[in-house]
Amino acid sequence: MATPIPISEAAIDDLHRRLDQFVWPHRATGAARPGFDTAQLRPLVEHWRNNFDWRVVEAQLGQRITTTDGGRRIHAIHAQSDGQRLPVLLVHGWPDSPLRFVDLIPRLTAAGHDVVAPAIPGFGFSDEPAEEISFELIAEDFHSSMAELGYGRYAVHGGDLGSGVATTLATAHPEAVAALHLTDVPFDRAFTLDRNIASEAEGYYLDTLERFGEGQLYLKANMQQPDVLALALADSPVGLLAWLAHLYDQWTDGKLGHDHLLANASLLWLTGTVRSSMRLYSEPAGPWDSTSWEGQEAGADSGDGAAESKHAAEENTQNRAPCRIEVPTAFALFPHDIAMAPREFAERHYRVNRFTVMPQGGHFAALEQPDLLASDLVAFLEELPMQR
Repeated sequence: MATPIPISEAAIDDLHRRLDQFVWPHRATGAARPGFDTAQLRPLVEHWRNNFDWRVVEAQLGQRITTTDGGRRIHAIHAQSDGQRLPVLLVHGWPDSPLRFVDLIPRLTAAGHDVVAPAIPGFGFSDEPAEEISFELIAEDFHSSMAELGYGRYAVHGGDLGSGVATTLATAHPEAVAALHLTDVPFDRAFTLDRNIASEAEGYYLDTLERFGEGQLYLKANMQQPDVLALALADSPVGLLAWLAHLYDQWTDGKLGHDHLLANASLLWLTGTVRSSMRLYSEPAGPWDSTSWEGQEAGADSGDGAAESKHAAEENTQNRAPCRIEVPTAFALFPHDIAMAPREFAERHYRVNRFTVMPQGGHFAALEQPDLLASDLVAFLEELPMQR
């Protein structure tokens, strides 16, 4: 274990100076304003400058560092319980960090689970990899971290990009991953499903994902112009806050407290990890549209009839699909998330033991509905006959 370099008072003073000197753009009163209303930022910026306390966040992050087999230092929130239940690894996504789980963690430890919430390499205090980043690299780093902390068998929870990391970890180390708990089916799984064999619910899900991908500026920018975007965001804390705030505004069911958003913005800003946090989008990047899952005419009717077309589609899907996960898996889906996969789609890829559609909540469920999420996760693990 080592202690991460603390954020200096000089760095915080520089942040405050930049907030003080920000030049707000002119907004014509009678003009149309598509997209996020940046007028919402003024109270956020004022709170960031005058009331937000980074040192409180620093204390929440803790000081636990592990060193992976690849030599990278991985920072994690490590919370130990008084119980002997299965430890839980929590995996975040973007645009967030282990701070996504600050309200979930005490609920899990109260139920007897040790919790480890690491920062993905390139986020916060975790080292950025020199080589290309991938779910596989992150999964190996996190597995190594859990072993160093003394956990040979554990459950994994993830959402957003974290669900892809969690799935990859279960694929590579089923001997260690006792259970998966996810808030979405990893979106790359949609690219393996041919529409000719999709159910009506699956077709609707694919349509929802495609519409989402076509309409998201952040997705195209993170994938196609990350260096250009990072030049602006790494030089302006208000610009960074706006980039994050418009996503939190779109993807949450109701409003989060100011401090949740400012904590993540501060972590990215003060650790200088704006650009490195985007790397999972751009390494590698591909199209986000119907061509991603339609393949090479495998589902087209060649004139031999619908049965032959469907058979070809099934073979094509089987050839392109990743291996099915046999680790016991639960899904907790929230109605205001980006998209909700139907159970039949989840069952194509996972051994689904539990599938819950929550009454409320959005993409950042651990912050929005920590009680609902914790209850579902704890109940799922209690159903499985396993301890440490």
